[in-house]
Formats: sequence, structure tokens, C-alpha cells
Amino acid sequence: MKINVLLYSFNGVDFLGEQLQSILKQDIADKAKIEISVFDDGSTDRTRDILERYHNEGKLNFIEGKGVGKTKGYWELMKKAEDADYFAFSEQDDVWFHEKLSRAVKYLETQAILDGEETEVADGPLLYVSDYTVTNAKLKPIRFNRSKACKYSDVEHNLLYSSSPGCTFVFNNAARQKMIKYDVSAFYPDAYDDLAKKIINLTGKVVIDRVPTVYMRKNKGDQFGIEYYGGLMGAIKLYKELYFGKTSNAKSETAKALEIVYAEDIMNDSRKKEALKQVGSYRDDQVNRERLLQNSRFVVGDYHDKWLMAAIKKNRL
Repeated sequence: MKINVLLYSFNGVDFLGEQLQSILKQDIADKAKIEISVFDDGSTDRTRDILERYHNEGKLNFIEGKGVGKTKGYWELMKKAEDADYFAFSEQDDVWFHEKLSRAVKYLETQAILDGEETEVADGPLLYVSDYTVTNAKLKPIRFNRSKACKYSDVEHNLLYSSSPGCTFVFNNAARQKMIKYDVSAFYPDAYDDLAKKIINLTGKVVIDRVPTVYMRKNKGDQFGIEYYGGLMGAIKLYKELYFGKTSNAKSETAKALEIVYAEDIMNDSRKKEALKQVGSYRDDQVNRERLLQNSRFVVGDYHDKWLMAAIKKNRL
């Protein structure tokens, strides 16, 4: 068995070494070949020194870019990676539980059997998503009030809300092939993890594990998605983004692109087609606008619902 871990790095000198060690010490290492592929996005600290040392020791390979961002960086890794049974996204400042990969593989193999596959490695696209433990910089778990929207994993909610960080994702080669079908240079480059999950929700199956497998650091200046925050803080961040953010119509542009790229995959699924059409064309089609406003499948049951109404009315979804 071969597992390729895909890691994006940028000025990650503080925690990168610790994360690489947690990957190399996975308990599945005696049963599977673990490869680490890194995209460094023009680091100006000593990140490259760490990568070169691990590369010289035969522990990873890396390619370099210059300010292309996470989504394009991860997509470049997926396009250039050799075929493997499974792939995993990794952030540079997390730490994996030692059983992360073995647990993910077990879930994916079980799902393949349940789906009637002849082999444990499924032919169809499968994405494993686990829970995570939020910590401070020293890996001490901290309280984190999560958004209610995070509990949903269906197509509709995933088109609107972030629900799972990419550092928990493990997926098969069929899922990778579906992901790289989306050209992030030609279409809207949504956040890499949101985009990956949307794609597999449309074209395959997402397997949810409610047990944490990653220590996810919440550092000063991190890019912890605003939609992960719950309670009053979550509402403030969401509305601040609505009125002053720069990502106007990011969700609708992504939905429009997904409808084009994966038309053949969803041609027989009226629910998925309708969800994409409502989110993607609400600005140009009054009928779809009204359907989106009235579609109960997008309801969360808290401040998100009022935010959605406001975003639609302001044409900023």
C-alpha cells in the first residue's frame, strides 16, 4: 500500500519539523509506504533548510512556487503526484495522532466493502474526514465554540459553509482524479479543503469520522476559517465578511464552475443539479433566487439563516 501525504508550506519553520515527524511516525508505516510531497510557496525563513534536510535524508520531495496560495499549491501537488492508493492533505503546523492514517484507511476500506467493491481500495471517489482537537501553539487543547453549520456534510450546506478542515482529509486515487479535473487557474479557486469536499460530495462519497485524529494549532495570525467559529464571535465574523470582505460571490462563482465541470457526473441527480443552479445563478435568475431563499435544505437553524438571506439580497453570496 502506498500513501502520499501532500503538504503546503510557507514560512513554517516554527512547527514544520514536528509535523513531519508525526507523519513519519504513523503506526501504519510498517504496512504502507508513506511518501511526503511538499509545495513550498516561496518561504523566506528557514523552511527551505528543513525541507532540504529531509529531502537529502530521502524522507520527502518538494517543489517550489512563489505566492500562488494554498489551493493552487495543493492542486499542483495532486497533479504532479505519482499514483498511490491513498492521499492525505497536511498543514505545516499541525500534529497528527499516530493512528491517523491507519484509522482513515480502515474507514475507507470498510466503505469500499459496503459499496460492493471487489477490492478494499474503492474504484469510486471516497474522501475520509475526521474530527480534530483545537490547541494553542504548545499543543494544549483549548475551548473552541464551533459553528453549528460545521455539523452538516450534505451537498447543500457544503456549498455555503466550511465544515471540515483539510488537515483531516484522506482520499483515494479516484477522488484525486475528480479533484484535479477542476482547473483552479481557469475557475474560481475556492479554499482548497472546501473545494475538495464539494467536489467529492458531488461525484463520490464523503466518509465522516467523529473521532479526532489531528491536533490543529490555532496560532496568532492563522487562517482559521471564519465559518468555523460559533456563537457571538461566529456571527460577528460572518457579518463582517458580508459587509466588508473581499470574497464577494465566492460561493456562487464556485457553484457555477462546479456545475460546468461536473455536469456529466451529476446529470442523473436532480437534487445536486438544483442546488448548484440555485447557488450559482441566483443573481441572474429570479426564479432560482426565490427557490434558494425558500429551500429548507440550506437551513442551519441559527444566525446563519439570516446571514444567508442578507447575502442573497445584497448579491454577495
